[in-house]
Amino acid sequence: MIFIFTAKNNNGDTFTITKMNLERIKQEERLFCKSCDSPVMIKAGEIKIPHFAHEKATKCAFASEGESEEHLLAKRQIMAWFGFQGIPVELEHYFPAISRQADIYVSDATVIEFQRSSVPISEMIQRTMDYLSIGLEVHWILGQTIKKEKGRISLTIFQQAFIQFEQKLGYHFWHYSASDKITTLYYHLTFEKGNRFFASEMNFSSKAPMNEWKQKIARIITRHAYVKRDRELERQKICFYYAKFKKHGQFMQKLYSAGYYLHYLPKEIGVDLEEQFLVITPAVEWQFDLWETFFNMLEKGDTFSEECFLEKFQSVVTQIMTIWLSPNECLKLGKSYIAYLISVGVLSVVPEKRYRVKRVMTFSGNRVSRV
Repeated sequence: MIFIFTAKNNNGDTFTITKMNLERIKQEERLFCKSCDSPVMIKAGEIKIPHFAHEKATKCAFASEGESEEHLLAKRQIMAWFGFQGIPVELEHYFPAISRQADIYVSDATVIEFQRSSVPISEMIQRTMDYLSIGLEVHWILGQTIKKEKGRISLTIFQQAFIQFEQKLGYHFWHYSASDKITTLYYHLTFEKGNRFFASEMNFSSKAPMNEWKQKIARIITRHAYVKRDRELERQKICFYYAKFKKHGQFMQKLYSAGYYLHYLPKEIGVDLEEQFLVITPAVEWQFDLWETFFNMLEKGDTFSEECFLEKFQSVVTQIMTIWLSPNECLKLGKSYIAYLISVGVLSVVPEKRYRVKRVMTFSGNRVSRV
């Protein structure tokens, strides 16, 4: 079902249709789509919310986007909250310079996009770049249900696209529930495993003024969460998973072709770090590639630069696609792996961002690795 909620009259005046102003809008002689200028008509029944529809079939880009009633409800609630603050706000503002229609336009400077359905992440990135190109500030709010279980949240690849980083909040994202009329800030996200994260939550009522929101956010302090991990157990689970579900996969075939057994690879391979969510390449796979093509070329006492290592690291991982995170954000994962190898005595630090090999990574189980 396609819903259009804003239209203009012959004079260019814009109307956002609601049940409250329905009769007033019906008095307009003609109404037109804001983006394609085609005539639109009012659709209002006993069940469906009032909206506009093109009188004839059209190739209007915004008529094909489609929005659910839940999406509209959320947009209207968010718009009403800004109106409650006395802040100028407009629903479905069209920007002809970039051929974009924003969900919510605030104070002639800020765009808010509420996203409930899954769309290509690249599309959201391009939309953001278009807004930025004309000097607008952009905020994305996730509208999908967040799965929670045993003190953790689970985020799909699409939901992870909303994650951004700020020094005090750490990795975080904003969520809005139209049914509860609650905005939630999920912050200090800490990766656990798979798609699961630990996170702090802060809820904001739609009835609370903006100053109250700002005061609550100001009380947040920088925090680094520590997740206790059983590395040996995690390694066993990885081996079991690959043996049962991926034994014919590309990675396992590569191991077999090279003459290696997954179970007996160095214990420093297959280590999940808290930044692992930044890449889609599984830890055991990129760490094996690093070991085989980088660390395996080094001997005890050899040194290498951080720059050289990170360049190699980037060549063996694929970073997740997000709206806001830098293309180099995954380098934090590479640096964390270096820190891990230092902590277990594989590497030591030398001046000028260089590292020395203190010991080579050895195979576990007192078995040779090659078939």
